Amino acid sequence: MANKRLVIFGWAQSVHIQRWVSGLQARGFEIKLISLGGEKLPDTETVIYPYGPRIEYLKHTGDAAREARAFRPDLVHVHYAGGFGLWGLRAHIKPTVVSIWGSDLNEFSRHWYTRFLLGLILGNASAITVTGGYLKGATVALFPDIESKLHVVPFGVELPNEVPPMPTNVKICYIKAHRPVYGPDILIDAMAEVKKTIPDIRLSMAGRGEMTAKIQEQIVSHGLEDNIKLVGFIENQWMYHFISEHNIVVMPSRRESFGVAALEASACGRPVIASNVGGIPEVVLNNLTGVLVPPEDPAALAEAIIRLVQDRASQQQMGEAGQRYVMANYTWEKSLDLMATLYERVLHVSGK
Repeated sequence: MANKRLVIFGWAQSVHIQRWVSGLQARGFEIKLISLGGEKLPDTETVIYPYGPRIEYLKHTGDAAREARAFRPDLVHVHYAGGFGLWGLRAHIKPTVVSIWGSDLNEFSRHWYTRFLLGLILGNASAITVTGGYLKGATVALFPDIESKLHVVPFGVELPNEVPPMPTNVKICYIKAHRPVYGPDILIDAMAEVKKTIPDIRLSMAGRGEMTAKIQEQIVSHGLEDNIKLVGFIENQWMYHFISEHNIVVMPSRRESFGVAALEASACGRPVIASNVGGIPEVVLNNLTGVLVPPEDPAALAEAIIRLVQDRASQQQMGEAGQRYVMANYTWEKSLDLMATLYERVLHVSGK
């Protein structure tokens, strides 16, 4: 579907937004991205409003709506139903597609007034996308009247050109931000137990965040300085290389709406040990592409790490099964196909 004009309301700094923009442009869409914060995207008409407190969404709502209408789009896509949803609501452009990312649903459902506002945003949408079955169920539970508008369009991943073999000396890694929701403290507590059985265990922790200082102290208090290395933030273009330097990816999250990091690990042929929460069971198949453990249970996490570290055959088998699973269900091209098909459908209904 070429030569259609699309306005995207979303955060320019998000790798997901960048992928949607570049992927849809490659399919012939003319795109204008309107963002709060971030940097302008190359070869894309981009409007950036200064990033700040959440009130900035309200402050720039009118300007963002005018910028959208000035582009004369065929359709509007709101990525993140919360703050950016206000801009889509104010723009009064049909059709409008709204994508729920997970944290927006959680944050805006806490209070009656934000839940009411979210209901208006979703009620106004021509179609709504969610990343998986878990998020679809959570959305329907809050807003049952919009179920007919919901469509599952996952965040797909690109497959690496080649997958290096497993390292000989088993290493594990963590690739999420240092935030409480992702459980880095749980992993460090688990590592203290793992070390009792595997004294030379090695863990690389990518990322940074508000918990970085705390987990540094936690590493020292457990005497894990020789076992855990904090490697800092990894740019997305280097993430597959980083994952491939390790045998296992560990995701001890307290909450996850989907789990793109797990799919990236599987794309690299690496098994995943993850918490059995939210949408993770959709992307990590227990005892097939990885191992699921109860959330907030360092002992269970430690047991799973020890078992898989000591079982090289299972590492290989799960890694290969994960690759096949991603290829069959979660490639980036499949996600683009699903989104383009949805666009075509809503445009047809609107008569465009």
